[in-house]
Amino acid sequence: MISNTFVVPAQMPAWLGCVAEWNPLSATVTALRELFGNPGLATGSSWASEHALGLAVAWPVLLIAVFLPLAVARYRRA
Repeated sequence: MISNTFVVPAQMPAWLGCVAEWNPLSATVTALRELFGNPGLATGSSWASEHALGLAVAWPVLLIAVFLPLAVARYRRA
């Protein structure tokens, strides 16, 4: 898993840190840390880490909006 769950993205190589910051799991982990009042690791000051709660809601909605119609179409074809 490439996320900020165990390692701060700032300690990763630049390209890997960027992928980790925009990972849906990273948004969820950061949002949960903020909601429980335990920010834990310093995740940085990127847009993704500053708006983690919104991304934690947006990622699942986006994934469902994209893949639900595809799955229904595939099921109807089968």
